This record gives sequence, C-alpha cells and structure tokens, in this order.
Amino acid sequence: MASNIFSKISTFLNRVVDVMSQGNLERIRILREFNYVFREVYMQGEIDRLCTVTTSAGNPKFKHVLSTFYLRSGFKITIENDVNLTENDFFEISKYVIESAPFVRQLMALGYDTLIIKGKNSFQGLQLPLNEIANLQNYMLNQ
Repeated sequence: MASNIFSKISTFLNRVVDVMSQGNLERIRILREFNYVFREVYMQGEIDRLCTVTTSAGNPKFKHVLSTFYLRSGFKITIENDVNLTENDFFEISKYVIESAPFVRQLMALGYDTLIIKGKNSFQGLQLPLNEIANLQNYMLNQ
C-alpha cells in the first residue's frame, strides 16, 4: 500500500518537473497517449498484459547528447498484471516502441535515453538504450 502511494506521488512529481523544465506538455502528451493505447489494446484483448507508461530514472550508461537529467531520462513501461512474467512478455511489449525508429528518435529529442520495461511487483525487467534502437548512424552525414 505504501509503495503504491509512493509510486503515485513519484509519478505526479515527475510530471510536474517535466512540465516545468520542458516549457510545454509534449512529454506528458506522449505518456498520456501511450497509456491510452496500452489500455485500449489490453481491453480489446490484443495483449494479455496491462501496461502503464511513466518517466523514471534512466541508465547513465545510455546517456546521449539530448538526454535530460538521468532521474528523468527513462521511458518506463510498467506491466501492472505481472504474475508469471516471461522474458517473451518483455520483448512483446517492447515492440510497441522499438519497431518505430522515428518514434524512438522523437523520444530521444524529448530527452529520453533508456527504454525500461518492468513488472509492477517483480524485480524482472529489461533496459534498452534508445540510441541503439534508433540506429542513428543511418541518419548521420558522413564526414
């Protein structure tokens, strides 16, 4: 119960910091849209796991030139119904993000550097560097 309250307060504070530091609501809009999509695909039975998306601490090893302060550089997908999670569940959910390099670059432009997928009550998880997913070398000019 206490961890749930702490999680809600932490999420609220991250959103307030995002709005204040970004000067606009784009990060909040993307989180809200992703939460809506995850809720809809779960309700329609397309996926078996209900997921929520928040901003969280990113992995400092994945930092890139557009990263925000590491406490707000993680794009975190939490699997709410995490009973009997398998490794395949993490990869299946990650596809909603990693299959679109333009979307990953948009996340990077907003300061995210780490894709985190984690169970709500488990220690299992997956961390992926967004700059490797976006394959930026294909978009850089040769020097």
